[in-house]
Amino acid sequence: MDDLISMHNAIGITRGLIVQSFQHGHTYEYLLHALMKHPDRFKACMIPSADITDGELNILAKAGVVATRNAFAGSPLIDEDLRKRCLEHGIGSHYLLHGEKEIAAWRPQILATKGKFVIEHMGYPHIENGLNDPCYRFLLECLNTGRCWVKLSPRCSSQATVPFSDVTPFVHDLIKRHPKRLMWGSDWPHPNYFKPMPNDADLLDLLLEWVPDEQVRDDILIHNPNELFEA
Repeated sequence: MDDLISMHNAIGITRGLIVQSFQHGHTYEYLLHALMKHPDRFKACMIPSADITDGELNILAKAGVVATRNAFAGSPLIDEDLRKRCLEHGIGSHYLLHGEKEIAAWRPQILATKGKFVIEHMGYPHIENGLNDPCYRFLLECLNTGRCWVKLSPRCSSQATVPFSDVTPFVHDLIKRHPKRLMWGSDWPHPNYFKPMPNDADLLDLLLEWVPDEQVRDDILIHNPNELFEA
């Protein structure tokens, strides 16, 4: 946690969302500790186990857990009973998808998500296919529900280092279509990332190229996540 605070302080971030890594399984104690220690600084997205109690969910929601994280690689089935229980505590859904097979398996459930939801890493489009990539078209379908937010990230780039210029057309298209539904994600500390490790200050600076309009940058960094997580 000290490393995260130091990184945020170095690049000027004062608030953030801690997203639970799948390497931690269903263990949420470190998230709860961070939320209790820095209640005005962080909210969190967790990966609950099916047997989590309503008492635990109540504690976590009050502490600042705002969403659960769903990934096909972690579990190929979405637990609808668990989703319903989480939603009763104001805890929404985030989705991490890789490829058309995963989208096909989860498409009806994602589009039927109650309330607001988030697609991580821009839906992981196959960059080489351009804007007609099926994964990207599904992302737009989610955005068109009016309930979806998207995390901007160059993680899907085919390039090894900054500036990840092959991602820029996708970001520009998203800004043109849905500027009020976009957020920036640092992906720190970049788990399971096997390219040269990026500098997070460089990743934040990409927004100057991605989003030349200062007001839209403020929306992406401040107002859009506030609307999603504070409501």
